[in-house]
Amino acid sequence: MVQRSEMEIIPAVDIRGGRCVRLYQGDYKQETVFDEDPVTAALTWYSQGARWLHIVDLDGAVAGEPQNMEVVEEIIRESGLLIELGGGIRQEEVAEKLLRQGVSRIILGTAAIENRELVKKLCQQFGEAIAVSLDARDGKIAIHSWQKNTVVEVLQLSREMVDAGVRRFIYTDIKRDGTLTEPNFDMINRLLAEATAPVIVAGGISKLEHLRRLKELGAEGAIIGKALYTGDIDLGEAIINFGT
Repeated sequence: MVQRSEMEIIPAVDIRGGRCVRLYQGDYKQETVFDEDPVTAALTWYSQGARWLHIVDLDGAVAGEPQNMEVVEEIIRESGLLIELGGGIRQEEVAEKLLRQGVSRIILGTAAIENRELVKKLCQQFGEAIAVSLDARDGKIAIHSWQKNTVVEVLQLSREMVDAGVRRFIYTDIKRDGTLTEPNFDMINRLLAEATAPVIVAGGISKLEHLRRLKELGAEGAIIGKALYTGDIDLGEAIINFGT
């Protein structure tokens, strides 16, 4: 376990068709538009004290390469936030370009299953700027915008990725994502107990109590999406009580 005294509270902006949306359990047919302008959402979270912003290019996840970079670049220019970006990053030249454009952290998902050599190479080259997402449904990793299931277990992939040089994970329980229920604390506890790299947690966080438990377990960060847009969690209050 990696010991943590502080936890980063990270708001999420998922972009589809240039708009800020949230999906229910990753289902593209169950979409809610929360803001027509993702830049406005980013500026709101910055004004409330966020340092990092978690962006998922949902179109990019389907297409296999980023599709909303004009919006991402505008967020970088206008907000001053540190950006971690995922969604369709499966080629070395794409990752390099995104980092040059000002993205602070690249999130690899599908590549962790389908192109281990790419993950290893990018970790060697960019170190802390590379993270791997552990997106799981019933304990098994899902890839290709969560539409394709695998037989690879969360803990198995985390061990293999550490061996490949990965220094940070983002764990999401797909069945909890966008549900406003609660995180999968059982799996999170197991992952954090075993992990030798920091873990940021997402999926189902909807109460300040959830953040307290995640901090006690040792999560490096917590990504909050729908609960911020519905008002179930106040970002400023969350940062004051549990953040850095």
